[in-house]
Amino acid sequence: MKLFFTDMDGTLLNDEKQIPARNKQAIQKILSKGHGFIICSGRSRASIAPFIEELGLNQKGCYAILYNGGSILDCYTGKFLYQKTIPLDYVRHIFKEARAFGLHCQTYEGDYVLTERDSPELQQYKWSSKMEVKIDPDLVWHLKEEPIKILTSSLSDRPHHEAYRAHMEAWAKGKISIFFSGPYYLEHVMEGVSKGAAIRALCDYLHLPLSCTVGIGDAENDISMLNTTFFSVCMKNGTEEAKKHSNYITSLDNNQGGVAEVLEKFISLSC
Repeated sequence: MKLFFTDMDGTLLNDEKQIPARNKQAIQKILSKGHGFIICSGRSRASIAPFIEELGLNQKGCYAILYNGGSILDCYTGKFLYQKTIPLDYVRHIFKEARAFGLHCQTYEGDYVLTERDSPELQQYKWSSKMEVKIDPDLVWHLKEEPIKILTSSLSDRPHHEAYRAHMEAWAKGKISIFFSGPYYLEHVMEGVSKGAAIRALCDYLHLPLSCTVGIGDAENDISMLNTTFFSVCMKNGTEEAKKHSNYITSLDNNQGGVAEVLEKFISLSC
């Protein structure tokens, strides 16, 4: 049995946030042969739920890694194997600093995106994730539970966003991991949380060796996955940095069914 861990945006999904038909067919084939297909995403449970349904992953033995490794979902039972949350005082500090930099900042609770104000970044994220939104100017004081992830975004000024990350580095050391998951999105999760760490945890839970794993991604937040799985693949459309951490680069991009290329080519990879 092999486990294929696949990122969503820029990898499994095309630019219209849909799963190419070729990818669907290849996924069904590996599932029918008893292999595992695990979504490994920065998205929330609510955001990936339609794709789990579409791919028929709501069956026994199927899992999803969410929030860049902040939680692992059993797609069959609907229960989490674990969740690693951010203390509320950390949440308030991140929102305060993002506000000072004029960045859009959001977090998550249940099926909702939570944020302090509307913005073009929020509207773009709402389209991309298909999630419902709650806007509350006093959000950080009204949170009932510790969230798993915080996201800042900037659609037009990447250098300013990078300056914010540099500004946060000293405070975040030993507390929070901060990394880009795409051109616009900067992820904030607890220190030690990553896709790679979650893959190790799931393999331990399933009593399967890492030698049975293949990882497919495209961006900075996928690097820990690419460094953890036995065989690592970067999409043709991936970042140059992600490609440096990969054993193979697809000839097809995310719009052409690059994930199917991997599943078809490496289903017989020795385990």
